[in-house]
Amino acid sequence: MSLILLAAMLAAEPEAGRWVGNDTIASPDGKLIYTRGKDGLEAIDVATGKLIWVTKGANRLAGVSGRTVIAWAADAKKPNAFSVVAIDSTTGKMLFKSDTITMPDWASTAKEHGFSFRTAARSDGKQVVVVWQANTFYAGGARPTPEIEAAARREALGSVVIDAATGKTTVEDRKPKDSEFGTFNNKVGDLEFGIEEELPAFKPGVPMVTKVTLSALKGDKVIWKRELAGNPWSPPRP
Repeated sequence: MSLILLAAMLAAEPEAGRWVGNDTIASPDGKLIYTRGKDGLEAIDVATGKLIWVTKGANRLAGVSGRTVIAWAADAKKPNAFSVVAIDSTTGKMLFKSDTITMPDWASTAKEHGFSFRTAARSDGKQVVVVWQANTFYAGGARPTPEIEAAARREALGSVVIDAATGKTTVEDRKPKDSEFGTFNNKVGDLEFGIEEELPAFKPGVPMVTKVTLSALKGDKVIWKRELAGNPWSPPRP
């Protein structure tokens, strides 16, 4: 599965943070990077790589609007459900956690073969709008027939409004547009960011987790590096 988290912004807000890689976004002023750290959601100084704050509770990013970082956490019991957490971008303090958002039974937020999931969020301070998209596709090793490939494809989209005061969710009767999921740019100021993901060595009976490294580069020079949270990995199905 390719899991891509992309941000959107409100027209009334200042420039939203830019996605510089999977699970990694720059603050609107370009001074901080928010990313999925090994111990939780991290805020990192762009220039030095210094850790500014870390917070637990949710470490998958959905967006940054104004002074609010919006993240999400998978439901521990339901792979097709998640909740949204709003975090103060300066302190890392949790502002609220939403009610559970549930997708169709076949959907999954997990990073696994045959599934994809992405979400985006924007806030005006009083409410947060979250859009999401879930897909399934053929992920076997053998070349499928057109009928098998078509049968494996499913898609669902949704939009939810969250009250910032209560965390209560209201489902909107609409499908989000592709433009609401934002764009990608891995340059912040004079630095360029790259994310490397190394596959683990196979060991029978041992859970396999990738090694993920975020690097800040200026030209060919590495300014700083930081290891992020890895992702569970398994070989593709035959």
